[in-house]
Amino acid sequence: MIEIKDKDIWDNFVKSFPQRTFVNSWDWGEFRKSLGDKIWRKGLFEGGDLKSIFLASKVHAKKGSFLLLNHFPIIKDSKLLEETLSDIKSIAVSEKVSFIRIAPIIDNQLDGFIDSPSKVFPTRSWVLDISNSEEDILSGMRKEYSRRIRKAERNSDINVSISRDIKDINSFYGLMKKTSKRHGFSSFSKEYLEKEFSVFSSDDNVFLSLGYYKKKLVAGAFVVLFGGKAFYHHGASEALSSTISVPQIVQWFAIKEAKKRNAFLYDFWSIAPDDNPNHKWAGLTFFKKSFGGRAISYPNTKDLPLSKRYWLTYFFEKL
Repeated sequence: MIEIKDKDIWDNFVKSFPQRTFVNSWDWGEFRKSLGDKIWRKGLFEGGDLKSIFLASKVHAKKGSFLLLNHFPIIKDSKLLEETLSDIKSIAVSEKVSFIRIAPIIDNQLDGFIDSPSKVFPTRSWVLDISNSEEDILSGMRKEYSRRIRKAERNSDINVSISRDIKDINSFYGLMKKTSKRHGFSSFSKEYLEKEFSVFSSDDNVFLSLGYYKKKLVAGAFVVLFGGKAFYHHGASEALSSTISVPQIVQWFAIKEAKKRNAFLYDFWSIAPDDNPNHKWAGLTFFKKSFGGRAISYPNTKDLPLSKRYWLTYFFEKL
């Protein structure tokens, strides 16, 4: 396999795969580099045709370093999987990492890999077809939500703006910290958000949908675009009365903006399992599903242990 240095060759190949997500994009690799990761972009050619690619990044963790591959594989022929994995393993050995971690995009036989104690990305997402008219999209929502959106559009106390200005990350991050504290989960750092926004904004592939109530920011969505799809990657909101429908209209404006950017699919990202009504994401899942759409599933994250040090990470992440 050889290094791929051309962004267009990379992204065009990725865009030929229906399962693609923004973490397969060239810009995601640039983002990982901006965080300090060493990355590899490699491709397998046959007869001059690109058949397989992978983006790997070396991640430094508390219990040791590892090689990470997000939404792998992007491959035209499953027969080439073994050869692709062989190259990945060679990098891992050369870099002396403790293990290889793969967040698969499709089911594949990954010999020697075990279920990871960590989930790099959600195993279930909620997606909405936005290729139809705005009226059709509204009619496909839970009736209460479409009613709330129409009511919010008439409320002069509610305003929504679409921002491409990285300076707005500051206020979005402040709101995100409040949200994570309220729901009991950790949030990404301000630096993480700024770097992700900066990299994807180079091609105008990111925006913020910011909702204000009486001029105060109370809800926001961080949306990344790639390959005709829009991804609601980060969100934040105040604890609001059910009569104040800013989170709903923030999503509606994000969907409309995504349509303007020629996206045909809006991915709400992670949702809770159907069989766990007490899951910490249950309320968020209800919110996302209320816009209409369907669930898609991804295989569990997989690890390939390469040294005894891996088990320190394994048991640490199991806690």
